[in-house]
Amino acid sequence: MNCSRDLIEAYMDEELDPGLSAPVEEHLSGCQTCSEAYSHFREQRENIRSAAPYYTVPAQLERSIRDALRQAAANEGKPAAGSLPWRWLAIAATVLLAISVSWNLRPSPRRTAESDLIAQNVLSDHIRSLIGTHLLDVPSSDQHTVKPWFNGKLDFSPEVKDFVSQGFPLIGGRLDYLMGRPVAALVYGRRQHVINVFTWPADSSAIAENQFSRNGYNAIHWAHGSMTFWAVSDIAPAELTQFKNLYER
Repeated sequence: MNCSRDLIEAYMDEELDPGLSAPVEEHLSGCQTCSEAYSHFREQRENIRSAAPYYTVPAQLERSIRDALRQAAANEGKPAAGSLPWRWLAIAATVLLAISVSWNLRPSPRRTAESDLIAQNVLSDHIRSLIGTHLLDVPSSDQHTVKPWFNGKLDFSPEVKDFVSQGFPLIGGRLDYLMGRPVAALVYGRRQHVINVFTWPADSSAIAENQFSRNGYNAIHWAHGSMTFWAVSDIAPAELTQFKNLYER
């Protein structure tokens, strides 16, 4: 069988019948790219389960629906036992929708949790690239070599820059997986340090610029044009910010 992200995810979720699961297992055992993707998917699923916030329904929601139903009963008369007029349901649904929209527009820790989850995965991928053998797929200091290498491997064209004169030389790039999707990982140097820059197309809910530090590693996120970027390294936060500012020019 050919590489297929959809089949890998379906296999991980135990949605395949036995006749199709066996070929997927065999493919995973012989394909390093898909095996790494499967490991990424499983790790990210566990991270989401452990970090995703859980929200209880606010008491105001129940009170508002009950008030609306009481008002409907007063206006239309008491319903027959065991029945519920469709207008009552419509009113309840309207109240639920209105409160749900207003509740979701309130400041929520969900965005912060999402940002932290991405940062944790970025940090995990950075460390994995340093201790393993998959730091570079295309080792090159030439941006005109690195950028075309991604053609056909991604559904976007990454923005590749070189800052050798500013002390951040391009080392190369690789294909990586982050938050369940393939991304471009661009690798830069800073003296004896490595900077991984993960980039993919931004969406309408892109997270605002923020920074993240843990266990001696620093990560910074920004959006530029239609792309989102996460840079991570063990260099000082000020140097990482300097690198980010160069990339935004």
